[in-house]
Amino acid sequence: MIEGDQMDSKQLENFAKMSLPKWDELPNIELHLDQVIDLANNYLRPLEVDLLTPTMMHNYLKQAVIIRPQGKLYGRMQLAAVIIIGCLKSILSLDEIKRGFEAELKLTSSRRAYNNFVNAFNEEVQRISQHGPRNLWNELLAETAVVSLQHSAIISMLTKKMAKDLLSDLEEK
Repeated sequence: MIEGDQMDSKQLENFAKMSLPKWDELPNIELHLDQVIDLANNYLRPLEVDLLTPTMMHNYLKQAVIIRPQGKLYGRMQLAAVIIIGCLKSILSLDEIKRGFEAELKLTSSRRAYNNFVNAFNEEVQRISQHGPRNLWNELLAETAVVSLQHSAIISMLTKKMAKDLLSDLEEK
Protein backbone atom coordinates (compact mmCIF):
# COMPACT_ATOMS: atom_id res chain seq x y z
CA MET A 1 0.00 0.00 0.00
CA ILE A 2 1.06 3.57 -0.61
CA GLU A 3 0.17 6.44 1.72
CA GLY A 4 -2.02 4.10 3.75
CA ASP A 5 -5.11 4.54 1.58
CA GLN A 6 -4.25 3.74 -2.03
CA MET A 7 -3.86 0.40 -3.75
CA ASP A 8 -0.44 -0.03 -5.28
CA SER A 9 0.04 -0.70 -8.98
CA LYS A 10 0.75 -4.40 -8.37
CA GLN A 11 -2.60 -4.83 -6.61
CA LEU A 12 -4.38 -2.97 -9.42
CA GLU A 13 -2.60 -5.18 -11.99
CA ASN A 14 -3.78 -8.25 -10.09
CA PHE A 15 -7.38 -7.04 -10.31
CA ALA A 16 -6.96 -6.46 -14.05
CA LYS A 17 -5.95 -10.14 -14.44
CA MET A 18 -9.18 -11.35 -12.87
CA SER A 19 -11.40 -11.40 -15.93
CA LEU A 20 -13.59 -14.37 -16.64
CA PRO A 21 -14.33 -15.68 -20.15
CA LYS A 22 -17.73 -15.20 -21.71
CA TRP A 23 -19.77 -18.22 -22.83
CA ASP A 24 -18.57 -18.08 -26.43
CA GLU A 25 -14.94 -17.98 -25.23
CA LEU A 26 -15.36 -21.29 -23.39
CA PRO A 27 -14.35 -24.39 -25.36
CA ASN A 28 -17.20 -25.72 -27.46
CA ILE A 29 -16.00 -29.31 -27.26
CA GLU A 30 -16.69 -32.16 -24.90
CA LEU A 31 -14.16 -32.38 -22.08
CA HIS A 32 -13.10 -35.01 -19.58
CA LEU A 33 -13.34 -34.26 -15.87
CA ASP A 34 -9.63 -33.48 -15.47
CA GLN A 35 -9.80 -31.04 -18.41
CA VAL A 36 -12.79 -29.22 -16.89
CA ILE A 37 -11.00 -28.95 -13.56
CA ASP A 38 -7.78 -27.68 -15.19
CA LEU A 39 -9.62 -25.09 -17.30
CA ALA A 40 -11.77 -23.85 -14.43
CA ASN A 41 -8.76 -23.61 -12.12
CA ASN A 42 -6.86 -21.59 -14.74
CA TYR A 43 -9.72 -19.05 -14.75
CA LEU A 44 -10.07 -19.08 -10.94
CA ARG A 45 -6.38 -19.01 -9.96
CA PRO A 46 -6.03 -15.18 -10.15
CA LEU A 47 -8.98 -14.88 -7.75
CA GLU A 48 -7.03 -16.72 -5.05
CA VAL A 49 -10.00 -18.95 -4.25
CA ASP A 50 -9.83 -22.62 -3.34
CA LEU A 51 -9.10 -24.51 -6.52
CA LEU A 52 -11.38 -27.29 -7.70
CA THR A 53 -10.62 -30.95 -7.15
CA PRO A 54 -12.17 -34.15 -8.54
CA THR A 55 -13.77 -34.73 -5.12
CA MET A 56 -15.46 -31.32 -5.27
CA MET A 57 -16.75 -32.02 -8.77
CA HIS A 58 -18.20 -35.36 -7.69
CA ASN A 59 -19.85 -33.58 -4.74
CA TYR A 60 -21.37 -30.93 -7.07
CA LEU A 61 -22.76 -33.73 -9.25
CA LYS A 62 -24.02 -35.74 -6.27
CA GLN A 63 -25.80 -32.69 -4.84
CA ALA A 64 -27.14 -31.82 -8.32
CA VAL A 65 -25.56 -28.36 -8.22
CA ILE A 66 -24.38 -28.97 -11.78
CA ILE A 67 -26.14 -30.99 -14.44
CA ARG A 68 -24.75 -34.46 -15.03
CA PRO A 69 -22.66 -34.71 -18.19
CA GLN A 70 -23.49 -36.84 -21.21
CA GLY A 71 -21.60 -40.02 -20.37
CA LYS A 72 -18.25 -38.92 -19.00
CA LEU A 73 -17.91 -35.85 -21.20
CA TYR A 74 -18.65 -32.34 -19.95
CA GLY A 75 -19.73 -29.33 -22.01
CA ARG A 76 -19.88 -25.56 -21.69
CA MET A 77 -22.82 -25.68 -19.31
CA GLN A 78 -20.91 -27.68 -16.70
CA LEU A 79 -17.72 -25.64 -17.15
CA ALA A 80 -19.64 -22.37 -16.79
CA ALA A 81 -21.39 -23.65 -13.67
CA VAL A 82 -18.12 -24.77 -12.10
CA ILE A 83 -16.53 -21.36 -12.74
CA ILE A 84 -19.43 -19.61 -11.01
CA ILE A 85 -19.35 -22.09 -8.13
CA GLY A 86 -15.62 -21.46 -7.73
CA CYS A 87 -16.29 -17.73 -7.45
CA LEU A 88 -19.22 -17.97 -5.06
CA LYS A 89 -18.54 -20.93 -2.79
CA SER A 90 -16.62 -18.83 -0.28
CA ILE A 91 -19.66 -16.64 0.41
CA LEU A 92 -22.62 -18.90 -0.34
CA SER A 93 -23.35 -22.52 0.49
CA LEU A 94 -23.68 -25.06 -2.31
CA ASP A 95 -27.41 -25.22 -1.62
CA GLU A 96 -27.68 -21.44 -2.01
CA ILE A 97 -25.67 -21.55 -5.24
CA LYS A 98 -27.90 -24.36 -6.54
CA ARG A 99 -31.02 -22.38 -5.64
CA GLY A 100 -29.55 -19.36 -7.40
CA PHE A 101 -28.88 -21.42 -10.53
CA GLU A 102 -32.41 -22.83 -10.45
CA ALA A 103 -34.00 -19.41 -9.98
CA GLU A 104 -31.88 -17.81 -12.71
CA LEU A 105 -32.50 -20.63 -15.19
CA LYS A 106 -36.26 -20.19 -14.76
CA LEU A 107 -35.81 -16.69 -16.18
CA THR A 108 -33.14 -17.12 -18.84
CA SER A 109 -30.83 -19.50 -20.68
CA SER A 110 -27.60 -20.95 -19.26
CA ARG A 111 -25.63 -18.89 -21.75
CA ARG A 112 -27.29 -15.60 -20.80
CA ALA A 113 -27.18 -16.32 -17.05
CA TYR A 114 -23.47 -17.12 -17.25
CA ASN A 115 -22.71 -14.07 -19.40
CA ASN A 116 -24.64 -11.82 -16.99
CA PHE A 117 -22.47 -13.08 -14.13
CA VAL A 118 -19.26 -12.70 -16.14
CA ASN A 119 -20.19 -9.20 -17.32
CA ALA A 120 -20.88 -8.04 -13.76
CA PHE A 121 -17.67 -9.64 -12.50
CA ASN A 122 -15.49 -8.26 -15.31
CA GLU A 123 -16.99 -4.76 -15.04
CA GLU A 124 -16.32 -4.64 -11.31
CA VAL A 125 -12.71 -5.85 -11.48
CA GLN A 126 -12.06 -3.55 -14.44
CA ARG A 127 -13.45 -0.61 -12.49
CA ILE A 128 -11.24 -1.45 -9.55
CA SER A 129 -8.15 -1.94 -11.71
CA GLN A 130 -8.68 1.43 -13.42
CA HIS A 131 -9.97 3.55 -10.54
CA GLY A 132 -8.88 1.74 -7.41
CA PRO A 133 -11.16 0.66 -4.60
CA ARG A 134 -14.48 2.26 -3.86
CA ASN A 135 -14.49 5.22 -1.47
CA LEU A 136 -15.68 2.96 1.31
CA TRP A 137 -12.60 0.79 0.93
CA ASN A 138 -10.37 3.86 0.95
CA GLU A 139 -12.04 5.00 4.15
CA LEU A 140 -11.47 1.60 5.74
CA LEU A 141 -7.84 1.47 4.65
CA ALA A 142 -7.25 4.85 6.29
CA GLU A 143 -8.33 3.39 9.66
CA THR A 144 -6.20 1.32 11.98
CA ALA A 145 -5.78 -2.32 11.06
CA VAL A 146 -8.19 -3.44 13.79
CA VAL A 147 -10.94 -0.99 12.80
CA SER A 148 -10.45 -1.82 9.13
CA LEU A 149 -10.64 -5.56 9.88
CA GLN A 150 -13.78 -5.17 11.96
CA HIS A 151 -15.58 -3.03 9.40
CA SER A 152 -14.48 -5.22 6.50
CA ALA A 153 -15.82 -8.32 8.28
CA ILE A 154 -19.11 -6.58 9.05
CA ILE A 155 -19.50 -5.33 5.48
CA SER A 156 -18.77 -8.85 4.17
CA MET A 157 -21.39 -10.29 6.48
CA LEU A 158 -23.98 -7.70 5.44
CA THR A 159 -23.19 -8.13 1.76
CA LYS A 160 -23.61 -11.89 2.13
CA LYS A 161 -26.93 -11.29 3.85
CA MET A 162 -27.97 -8.97 1.05
CA ALA A 163 -27.05 -11.62 -1.54
CA LYS A 164 -29.15 -14.20 0.33
CA ASP A 165 -32.07 -11.77 0.54
CA LEU A 166 -31.82 -11.04 -3.17
CA LEU A 167 -31.74 -14.79 -3.85
CA SER A 168 -34.94 -15.23 -1.84
CA ASP A 169 -36.57 -12.36 -3.74
CA LEU A 170 -35.50 -13.89 -7.06
CA GLU A 171 -36.89 -17.29 -6.08
CA GLU A 172 -40.25 -15.73 -5.23
CA LYS A 173 -40.62 -14.27 -8.76
